[in-house]
Amino acid sequence: MAEQPIRWEHVGIIAQGDLYEPTVAFYEQIFGWKRVRESASPARLAFLSDGHGGMIEIIDTSGPGVFNPAHLAFVVDVADFDAVRNRLADAGVPFDPTIRTPAGDLLAFFNDPAGNRAQIVGRAVPLEG
Repeated sequence: MAEQPIRWEHVGIIAQGDLYEPTVAFYEQIFGWKRVRESASPARLAFLSDGHGGMIEIIDTSGPGVFNPAHLAFVVDVADFDAVRNRLADAGVPFDPTIRTPAGDLLAFFNDPAGNRAQIVGRAVPLEG
């Protein structure tokens, strides 16, 4: 019997002090993610879920965040890319110029309220794992 691969669960990102609540709210209000667990010890943290297996742990602690070229990537249907980008921009999110890759994907990079680097990506052909 073959061993099962170890599954990915979440990625942890930093949002220290006064940036914690605005960062949690950003992913809840703009992305529609839901808090599935919170803790105050040893550090304040919240796990947020997209309801489809994707999770982020936002941690109120010191340390480096996710900085370019590393980034979080949030996939949207390519047909919805402009609407999602516009919704984020309307909420005050500044973007780098949108990139169209040779494969036809659309990429828009931004920083969340804590400065973590992220992108929305509209895949012309979804990645298969």
